[in-house]
Amino acid sequence: MARPKGKPGKVETDSSAEEKGNGIVAPEEPSWDNIKHFTPREFTCKCDGYCDHPDVISLGTVAKLDRIRDLIGKPVEVISGTRCERHNNKVAGRVRSAHLAKDGCSRAVDVRCPDAAYRFAFLTAALPLFNRIGIGKDFIHVDDDPELPPGMIWTY
Repeated sequence: MARPKGKPGKVETDSSAEEKGNGIVAPEEPSWDNIKHFTPREFTCKCDGYCDHPDVISLGTVAKLDRIRDLIGKPVEVISGTRCERHNNKVAGRVRSAHLAKDGCSRAVDVRCPDAAYRFAFLTAALPLFNRIGIGKDFIHVDDDPELPPGMIWTY
């Protein structure tokens, strides 16, 4: 998958992306050059261009998702990444949603979950990397927002 040339909006690295104790380590200083399976456009707000801010996503979060893609060996379809406040309200997102850009970037991604086998594979790979996971009927939410309570798994 070809990446667009030039630099996308502001992107913050996440030095907390390193995970120890389980043998899975995400890069300390991720960059789009190191991301194999995703492009910045996949994480942009789905508000149809009403945003007046640059699209931002934590590269640490993307690096973890890239690692999951490697581990499960199946495509990972992003259905929601960064959201502007307007779009977050439209989809009934939480006021403190990790999809909203805080301190320059958002730290949440929702991915399509087509079936139970995919859900199992994705969750097995995600649990060592993300400390916040939401499970919906046909999607999985992962985030690593340091401002929200860690060690959480919930259902929608």
